Amino acid sequence: MLSNLKYFDGAKPGLKRKTNPTAEDVKSKSKKYEQNRPERKLNEKWKIGRSWLVFSDNDTMKCSICISYFEGKVSDPSNLRGNNTFISGCTNRKISAVTDHENSKSHLKADSYYKSKSSSCEEVLHSPAGHALMSMKSAERHRLAYLFRNIHAVAKNNRPLTDYTWLCKVDKAKGLDLGDTYLNEKAALDFLSAISGTTTDKTLSILKEAPFFSFLMDGSTDIAGDEQESLYVRSAAKGRIIERFLCIGSPKSTCSADLQVFVMEALDGYGIDKGKLVGMGSDGASNMVGSKTGLATLLRQDVNPEMVNIHCLCHRLELSFRDVVKGSKLYDKLMTLLVGLHYFYKKQYKNKKGLLSAMDASSVKGVLPPRVTGTRWLPHLTQGITSLLKTFKAYEMHLSTASHENPKAEGFYKMLTDRNLITFAIFLKDTLDPLMKLSLRLQKDDITLADSLFWIDTTASLIDDSFARNSDQLTEVLETGAVAGVTLKGQRPEMAYRETMVKGFSEALRSRF
Repeated sequence: MLSNLKYFDGAKPGLKRKTNPTAEDVKSKSKKYEQNRPERKLNEKWKIGRSWLVFSDNDTMKCSICISYFEGKVSDPSNLRGNNTFISGCTNRKISAVTDHENSKSHLKADSYYKSKSSSCEEVLHSPAGHALMSMKSAERHRLAYLFRNIHAVAKNNRPLTDYTWLCKVDKAKGLDLGDTYLNEKAALDFLSAISGTTTDKTLSILKEAPFFSFLMDGSTDIAGDEQESLYVRSAAKGRIIERFLCIGSPKSTCSADLQVFVMEALDGYGIDKGKLVGMGSDGASNMVGSKTGLATLLRQDVNPEMVNIHCLCHRLELSFRDVVKGSKLYDKLMTLLVGLHYFYKKQYKNKKGLLSAMDASSVKGVLPPRVTGTRWLPHLTQGITSLLKTFKAYEMHLSTASHENPKAEGFYKMLTDRNLITFAIFLKDTLDPLMKLSLRLQKDDITLADSLFWIDTTASLIDDSFARNSDQLTEVLETGAVAGVTLKGQRPEMAYRETMVKGFSEALRSRF
C-alpha cells in the first residue's frame, strides 16, 4: 500500500537513513577541523585548583610536583618522560590533556607524597589512612599494655621470668587479645628493660630539677655469694619527700675506698651533679661511718665537706633493743623456742600435719610458726610471739603427744609450758608493741628526721608508762598460771627483770638517738 504513494500528486521521497561514520570519516572530519580552526592557546583558568600546573615560555605545560618527585628517582628517566609528557613539557593544548594527567597514576603518587609531607598532624590524623593507622596502633597498644602489666607484676612479686609465659596463657584463656608475638621470656626481659629505663629516666629528671639530694646505700650477698650494693636517692620537691631506687651493682670489695669508687661511678654514669649531694644514709658499719677512713669521711673530703651522714634509724632502734636484752637468759631461751618451732614444723611435713590437726581438734584459728630472724628483727619477733600465744593450745596438744616419741618435741614442750618463760614472752610482746610500731614508722619513705625524733620520744614515754600496768593476758598468767586454758608449770614469777628492762628500753632509745 505504501508503495502506491508515488502515484499521488505532491508525494515526496523519505529521508535518507543515517549511518554510523567510519573511522576514515572521523579522521577526515577532524583533519579538516584542525586545518580550519584558530590556533589553540593555553587557558589560565586551567590553573584554578591546580597549583602544580606550570605554563612554560614555549607554550608547553609542565607538572611541578611530578618533576620534583621523579627527579633522580628512576633509573631510566627517558622512559618515564615518554609516559608522562608533563615532565618534559606537554604540547597538547587541550583541557583533556590536563585532566588525563591529573588522574594518572604517576601524578597521583607524586601528589600523595607531597601532601603527606606538608599535611599537619591533625590533618593526617583525620584522614582515612590516619584513622586506619590509629585503629591499628590502638589495638597494638592495648596488647602491649597487657604484656607490660604482666611482666611488671612478675617483677614486683619477685617471681621468675618463666611465670610471664604462663601468665600470658591465662590471659589468652580469659579472652584477652595478646596477639601471637612477645609471649616468650626474651620479650619479657626486653619489656622489663624498657620499664627500668623509663623509671630511671624519671628519677634522673627529678634529680636534675631538685636543688639537692642525698643517697642511701646498703649491701647484701646474692645467691652466688657476690656483694651487691643497692643505691637509693632521696630528695624533696614542692614539699613532698621523694625516695627512688637508682641502681644496684657489685663493687670491687666492701672497703670504703672501693665503695667510694662505686658511688662516684654510679653518679657520673647517670650524669648526676655531685655538687648537689648533701647527705648520706647507711648502717653503722665502720666502712660506712668510720671517722678516719669511712665512706662518709671520704665523700666529705672529695665532694662536699658539709655533707651529713645519718646512721639508719631502724638500725639504731635494733641496737637499742639489743643493748637491753643482751645477756638475758630468758630472752635466749625464748628465741631458742621460737626459732626451733619454726624449723620443727617447716622441715617435717608430719609435724606440720599434726599441728594442723591439733588446730582443728581444738577449734583454734592459729597460724604456723613464722621465721623470727630477718632484716626487720622487731616486727619479726613480735609476729613470732603473737603466733605462739595465738596457737598456744594447739602447740601444747601436738607437742604433748609427739614428746613420747620425739626428744626434740619433748624439749619444746617443756619450754612451752614453763610459766616463767611464757610470762616473759607476754611481757616482751607488750613492751615490743610500741617499738615494733616505731620500727615500721621509721621505715616509711616519706618520714622526715623531725618526725622520727618526735615518734622516738613518744615511744620512750609509752614504754615508761607501761611499767605501771599489766595487759589482760599478763594478768591472767600471773594470777591463774594458765594460757588459753593450758596450765603452766612453775611458781608465780617475780619478774625481777621488769623494771630493769623497761628503764633500759627507755634509756637506750634516748641515748641511741
